[in-house]
Amino acid sequence: MRIGVINWDCSLPPETYFGYYQTRNLSPAKYRPVTPYYADVCGTDAVSYHRRTQEEYDRELSYAVRAGIDYFAYVWYPDEGSRTHVTTSPTDCSAHVFELNYARRLHEHSVLRDKIGLCAIAGAHPFSDGDVDALVRAMQAPYYETIDGRPLLYVYNGSRTDFIERVRAACAKRGTPDPYVVAMYHSIHGGEDLDASDALSAYAAVKSGVTTYSELFAECLRANETRRATGKPVIPLFTTGWDPSPRVDQPSPWVTYPDKDYAAFASAEELMTGARGLVDWIRTACGAQFAGHILTFAWNEFEEGGIICPTVGADGNPDTARLDAFGAVGRYWREVLV
Repeated sequence: MRIGVINWDCSLPPETYFGYYQTRNLSPAKYRPVTPYYADVCGTDAVSYHRRTQEEYDRELSYAVRAGIDYFAYVWYPDEGSRTHVTTSPTDCSAHVFELNYARRLHEHSVLRDKIGLCAIAGAHPFSDGDVDALVRAMQAPYYETIDGRPLLYVYNGSRTDFIERVRAACAKRGTPDPYVVAMYHSIHGGEDLDASDALSAYAAVKSGVTTYSELFAECLRANETRRATGKPVIPLFTTGWDPSPRVDQPSPWVTYPDKDYAAFASAEELMTGARGLVDWIRTACGAQFAGHILTFAWNEFEEGGIICPTVGADGNPDTARLDAFGAVGRYWREVLV
């Protein structure tokens, strides 16, 4: 059984496109409990980020290893194509998405990469042929996550058949094993093209108008079941939370959210209750469709409430409460799932 955790890292200096918005959105003091431990707290209502060094990111990876995470599933952005993209509107962030590969690059060079692997979540933005080839070359690394010897590839927002075919062709050309493709759908409504993928999963469990983690987890389980009902193998999603209030207060140009109530952060006990509920569902409903992995939202979605990474503690030191709670969840899963 393998535990993967989603990693979307925009903790970048405020002069970058994405770093500007996370710096702005998490600056109010009320969001200090969801501010990463490595942020530079500049005042009561002010945070910033410096560009983390390799040593600093290695420390972050060591926290993930401590929590028993097997691999990070990075939202993998085009590099070649985005740098040549011409911005056509104020809401078009495509020319800047290469910034979001920074943390993944640090992971690829880390001395800890053999202790915690990585894989790609593609499909958030179009890839040029050069970007596809770079992804396939990355799949050849010994630390790239596999299923049955096949490089694991999550594809955001559905199967995207043309893209998957391009990746499979590039793998064949380079002698890379055919990827194990997991299409990410929040839910299944009928009419989706599922043929190009090997299995199904999702990026997040999304529900507004709720106030408790148990309500959010019920939505997570319901959506897992809609994917299982297709008959395809499933990598179940587990959620640690969903609360995009920082972006409701100060909207980011590339995404919007309903201005409603969101689930409160889960206590360690609530998180474990959810973990047990997921195991019950895997055993009673999923059965042979369980692909042997669990994907969790998220390591560092600080502005959306999916957080395992340590945050700024009240005493200024890293608060590892969520990290330790998830570590207990992982140990439980390894005891009861094979």
